[in-house]
Amino acid sequence: MHFLERAQHWWQRQSGLRQLDAVGRDALRGLARDVGVNEADLYNLVSRNASDAGLLPRLLASTELDADRLSRQQPVVMRDMAIVCAGCTMTQRCRRELDRGQAFANYRQYCGNAHTIGALRGERPRWEAHRTI
Repeated sequence: MHFLERAQHWWQRQSGLRQLDAVGRDALRGLARDVGVNEADLYNLVSRNASDAGLLPRLLASTELDADRLSRQQPVVMRDMAIVCAGCTMTQRCRRELDRGQAFANYRQYCGNAHTIGALRGERPRWEAHRTI
């Protein structure tokens, strides 16, 4: 990412944060309640790079899950996964793995949503898969 792009992303994040601050405490609390998150998560979501917002749908598609369908059928799960993504420090790796077509093979190593994605795909947890009865 070039310097100008980074500066533009920084400016957009700061603008979004200023807009949240300008709303006022009561309105902010109401907005957070309306979208089903706490205030800290709302700030994380707003401060996120716009390009990072597209990573979750891309990752889900790479794991053969449909983000639009999940949003309709399990909106709370999608909201929770978006919150995890908003706080993620591995966005560069995620983007790189997606761009290289390697996300499906590697996401379990770095993704905070790996367990949720596995559950949505109907996969058994590793500890359970190795358990003998």
